Formats: sequence, structure tokens, C-alpha cells
Amino acid sequence: MFRSVFVILILVVSVPCSAQFLGKLNKGTSKREIRKRQEEADKKSSYNKFNKLQPMGKKATLVRNDFLWSYSTANVVPDKGGDISLLFPSRISLGRSDEIGGSIGTMLFVPNLYYKKRWYNNKFMVASKHQLYSYTPLLYLFDRTNSNAIQNANSIPNTIALKNELIFSMPFLKEINCGATKEPYLIISAAIAIDFGIRVNQADSISLDNKFLTPRSGAVVGNNIFGTVRLQADYMIYNNLFLSAGIRGIISDNTYPNAIEHNAHVKYSFSPKVSVSAGYWLTLNTGGGTPILPIIDISYHFGLREGRSKGLFSKKGYNTLK
Repeated sequence: MFRSVFVILILVVSVPCSAQFLGKLNKGTSKREIRKRQEEADKKSSYNKFNKLQPMGKKATLVRNDFLWSYSTANVVPDKGGDISLLFPSRISLGRSDEIGGSIGTMLFVPNLYYKKRWYNNKFMVASKHQLYSYTPLLYLFDRTNSNAIQNANSIPNTIALKNELIFSMPFLKEINCGATKEPYLIISAAIAIDFGIRVNQADSISLDNKFLTPRSGAVVGNNIFGTVRLQADYMIYNNLFLSAGIRGIISDNTYPNAIEHNAHVKYSFSPKVSVSAGYWLTLNTGGGTPILPIIDISYHFGLREGRSKGLFSKKGYNTLK
């Protein structure tokens, strides 16, 4: 009888202990399964869970997020950085608030070079851009190919044009990852500019019949000026997809007609260094030729992303350009 009581006592004690041991074993197994699944999910994702704009394993100073700030905004490229494009203006930094640039694709027919200075950087940005360009090589090309773009051309004037532009940009921020950082997702820019041309040589008066050149004739042929007012929006559709759209009014004197132009393009970033763009340029005014031109471009971006700013995004938690 004593042996029976001893066996029953052992069973009463061992069963709960076994259940508790199995429970701990199952609990540990469950944790390991969860950890394994998390590791597998992290391997499939290339982005940092704390900052969707920063790839895993990359320092914040090595990541570029300035694709939204196009060359038409009041901001400049990051210090010691820049981009090289075929059609759009290529840009090179001269410091934290200066840049120079020019369109490589049109340099042969329309030599151009600009300098942009950012003067104010707080809740909004203010910059000025000064550009030198000349349409003389393009006019000679039209003349040699008997293009209808030039009329009454006995001699082609050699001209140099200067563009002075004042740009205002206002960024709109959004919080990402529970307010840990703030990044701009929309930038509204407004600008006003004056172009005037100077003749280097004496030449007969000519008239231009072209959708894009006619309203710019005052500066192109070097005997007058024209003014420009424009409004532009740059929008981040997704982390690596951007949209830029603008409308421009060209105001000339009574000699040449006024014009309204519209342009838009989307930019897709394959990596922090390579992006492609596609869009169009539309003009509504008198003159010959097609009213719309397609735009296809590829850009190479170099340099490092800048750290926190002292002006526009100086508040704690902001993590964007200087």
C-alpha cells in the first residue's frame, strides 16, 4: 500500500512539472519561429525600418534625397555634389548656397551657362539665377538648311543674351515613421525673369517664325527684351518617383507676340546615382513648327547627401538638405 501511495504522489508532482516544462519549451520554440520570420522579412527588404528613405546598411550622410529639388527651384545641389544630364541642365556645387550649370545636350547649338545663388533659407527659399546664352549657332544652322524658321535673312546677327531670374520656393513637409523625421513631399516655386540680347555685329533685321523662338525674338536677334513669369510644382509621388509640372508666360513688346508654355515630366530614380526622366514641352502662340516637343533624359548624380540645415530644416527631427 505504501508503494501505491508513493507512485500516486510521484504522478501528481511530475505531471504539472512536465506540463510547465513543455509550455516553456513551446514558448521558446514560438519565439525562435517569430525571430526567424523577422530575419527572413528583413533580408527581403532593402530599406531601413526606421527611415524608408534610407537603404539598410547605409549611413544617412551617404544617401541622396534631393531629387525633388529640381534645377528650377530656389534650392541648389548638395555641397560637393551635382548631377550630369544629357538634356536638362547639368549642375555642379560651388558651395552650400551656390551652383553653376548648363545644358550639355543643347550646348552645340545654343551655348549656355548659368550661376545660381541661394540668398534666403528659412520657411521658404529665395534664389537668383543669372544665365548667359546665345542662339547664333542655331540660327546659322537654320539658315544653312533653308529652314522656314528664319525669314528675310540676308545676314545672321551674332548675339549674346543674358537672363536674370528671381526664384521663390515653398516646401511642404510630411512626417514619416511616427514623426521621427520630416521630409518635403511638395515644393511650389514662383519666378520672374527678364531676358535681353546684345548684338556683337551689324546685321540686317530678321524675323523668326517658330513656336519656341518667335516670342523670344527680342533676345534671340539681339534687339529687344522679353519678360517671363512662371509657376511650378515638384511633387514626390513615391520614394523614387517624382513629378514636375509648370506653366510659363512670356511677355514681349508690341513687335513680338506673347506666349503661354507648359512643361511636365516624371523622374524615376533607379538608384541614388542614376535617374531617368520623360515628359513634354508645350507652347501656345503664333509661329510655325510643332507646338509640343517630347523630353527624354538620363542623369547621373554624384556627391554625398548633406546633413541637417541651419535654416529651413534646422528644427530637431528634420533630416534633409542644407
